[in-house]
Amino acid sequence: MFVHGFITFTGEKMSKSRGTGISPQDYIDRGLNPEWLRYYIAAKLNARVEDLDFNPDDFIARVNSDLIGKYVNIASRAASFITKHFAGQCGTPSESEQARAQRLSFARSTADEAAKLYDAREYGRVLRDVMRIADGINEAFDAAQPWLLAKDSDKRDALQTVCSQALSGFQLLTVLLAPVLPQVASRVAHEMFGLDRDFMWADAWAEPVAIKPYRHLMSRIDPKQIDALLEGRSTAAATPQAVPAAQHTEANVATAPTGTSADPAANGTISINDFAKIDLRIAKIVNAEHVDGAARLLKLTLDVGEAGHRTVFAGIKSAYDPAQLIGRLTPMVLNLAPRKMKFGLSEGMVLAASGEDAGIFILSPDAGAKPGMRVK
Repeated sequence: MFVHGFITFTGEKMSKSRGTGISPQDYIDRGLNPEWLRYYIAAKLNARVEDLDFNPDDFIARVNSDLIGKYVNIASRAASFITKHFAGQCGTPSESEQARAQRLSFARSTADEAAKLYDAREYGRVLRDVMRIADGINEAFDAAQPWLLAKDSDKRDALQTVCSQALSGFQLLTVLLAPVLPQVASRVAHEMFGLDRDFMWADAWAEPVAIKPYRHLMSRIDPKQIDALLEGRSTAAATPQAVPAAQHTEANVATAPTGTSADPAANGTISINDFAKIDLRIAKIVNAEHVDGAARLLKLTLDVGEAGHRTVFAGIKSAYDPAQLIGRLTPMVLNLAPRKMKFGLSEGMVLAASGEDAGIFILSPDAGAKPGMRVK
């Protein structure tokens, strides 16, 4: 039985109760491209049983850099010259037969090696090789400066050759990526190269004859899409009654003026089951520091016993010197859905009191409380 390790979320095991991780169904329901996620996970898989980590910032950077900035970039640039200047016909008239034979031999040997790596479940190695080749194709394309060749009628053969070589390399990369990006590969085969079938492995070392006008293949990840996905995890961590949306303020610190309520519904009653949905724990502040560019926030590192360490951004800068907080115990909401902020990921909420008078006051447990204890 072929297996891999756990998929962790920013270094922690996924847990509905703690609000860590993301729901694949929520990912799909929000219209995010499944092939982004397929690529990101495959790039981290190997034949060993090792955990792999999903990090939202790394996810955005890797997909946008590799798939858009390197892979799709080849097709979007080279195809326009071929369709505009050569009616979509590919060819390498200025390439010697020896150079052509070496190029096709390289493509075949690369595909053969990739097939072996796929069989050995070394998916990450395949994708690293793919991106290394994509870098080489982009560098050669830039060095040839086809935009200048297109201005010189005497350089038509060179222009067609440079662009066709790039598209031949793009076809090789698409075949290698097809097991991971089947939908994109199918679109390239049908919509770009005009085939009446999907790619076969032997197409990796075959040269394209003609192409159709380039059509958009894949978009970049908008960080706002991932922000929305992470915000949406609150429904997986707790019901709306347990984790009100009103708590998702700039600072993850729960405060309420004495004798007042921001939510009219709060004047009603709740059942013990409603209260039990909130996982309150004692946490020890093991580090506190200022946040560059934040007027109200302190970054707290909390020890929550067996639950490990959590990072919380709390809006208490006006009331506390960070050095005075280190070592203190305070209650926190452990199962509040993490929130991705521009300063980092906030993974909970510390409890504080405030009133009509100025001041914010971190709550403290009685002597004898220890990190990780439940507040009931």
